[in-house]
Amino acid sequence: MRRTAEDTAATRAALVDAALFTFAREGIDRATLAGIAEAAGVTRGALYHHFDDKEALLAAVLGETWDVVAAPIWAALDAPGVPLAARLEAFALAWLAALHTDRRFAALMAVSLRATGSTGTVREKSTGLHAWRDRLRTALRSELPADPAPAAAHLLAWLTGTALLAGHDPALVPPADAGSVRPLLGGILP
Repeated sequence: MRRTAEDTAATRAALVDAALFTFAREGIDRATLAGIAEAAGVTRGALYHHFDDKEALLAAVLGETWDVVAAPIWAALDAPGVPLAARLEAFALAWLAALHTDRRFAALMAVSLRATGSTGTVREKSTGLHAWRDRLRTALRSELPADPAPAAAHLLAWLTGTALLAGHDPALVPPADAGSVRPLLGGILP
């Protein structure tokens, strides 16, 4: 049976999604390609058509899922015409809410924290963190009178710190309410 491009894309997306949740639930080392294929509802042959091995599938999970899952969070920071303080508060609240309630976001966070195996994975994570820092710096530059680099570094540390908490014990993640983020932001804003 001949597959359409849409069928092929849907199969690949199902595999990446199944891998995300399987890696998060079982751990990257314990997850099997056969189990991921089964969770995606496809054959192992279909999996190998798209991915050479578990490392390639992990790279797809980390490389393709972040932009989609984090887009609504970053949108809060990028809102045009909104003062920086309001954008930062909305961004921080969206981040915390996602850690508490978004299954895909929490799974991706857990997988990202566990993915330390290959040099490529470490390099990809570092590249992603640099991109986040630069994006924060750009947002802060619009309204901060001083160099935004230190503030961006502190915000990045908060993001990664709360992510680490979510990956190890979600109960330790601060609540997603303005009262919990305003003190943090008060130290960054003039």
